Amino acid sequence: MAKDALDPAEPVTFAGGVLDRYRHVCAFWTGPDEAQAVLDAFAQQGLDGGDRLLYFVDPAESAAPVNRLRHLGYDSAGLLSERRFEVRTWEETYLRGGSFDPDAMLDELERVLVDRAAPRIRLVADMGWANGSDAGGAPVGDDLIEFEARANFIHAKHRHVVICGYDASRFDGAFVVDILRTHPIVFIGGMLHENPFFAPPRDFLAEREPHA
Repeated sequence: MAKDALDPAEPVTFAGGVLDRYRHVCAFWTGPDEAQAVLDAFAQQGLDGGDRLLYFVDPAESAAPVNRLRHLGYDSAGLLSERRFEVRTWEETYLRGGSFDPDAMLDELERVLVDRAAPRIRLVADMGWANGSDAGGAPVGDDLIEFEARANFIHAKHRHVVICGYDASRFDGAFVVDILRTHPIVFIGGMLHENPFFAPPRDFLAEREPHA
C-alpha cells in the first residue's frame, strides 16, 4: 500500500542527488546488475509515494520489471491493473513501425508526459535498441543524439522523471560524449550528478546544423 503521496512539485532525491528543475537523466552502466540497486530504490520511492512507473524495454525483457517488483514485495499484477505500473516494448515506442522515427517518438513523449494529471510518472527507458541500425541499415546514432537534445524541450514542460539508460560498453566514445551533452543530469558510478557537459538544446542543435 502506498504511503502518503509525495507532492509532485517537490524535488526527487535518490542516488545521492536531487532532481528539481531538470528531470531528464542519462544513466550509464556496464550490465544490468550495476544499476539495479539504485533503480530498485527509485522504483520503491516512487510507488511508496504514489507515483506511477513506466518502463520502455527490450521485448525479450518485458517480464523483468514485473518480476523485479514482485521480488521487492509489490503486487505487480495489482499495480498493472491499477495502471500504477506499465511496461512497453521498443516496438511499441522507439521502433514503432519497424524503425526509429524521431518526430513520431517526440510526439509520443508529448502524449505520454505533457498535460497529464497526477500521479507523477517515473519513466525508465532502456536505450539498448540504439546499438544497431534502422530497418534500412542506416545507423541510428545521429538521429538519436538529436532526438535526446530535442526531448529536453518536452521535459521542460512537465514534472515527471525520465531516466535514459545506456550500457556504456556497447557504444563508442564519441557517441557517449554527445549523449552526455544532451542530458542535464547524469547517473554514473552509482551516483547522480549535475552534468557539467550538458549543452542547452538550442545551442547543441545549432552546432550540428550544416553550414554553407
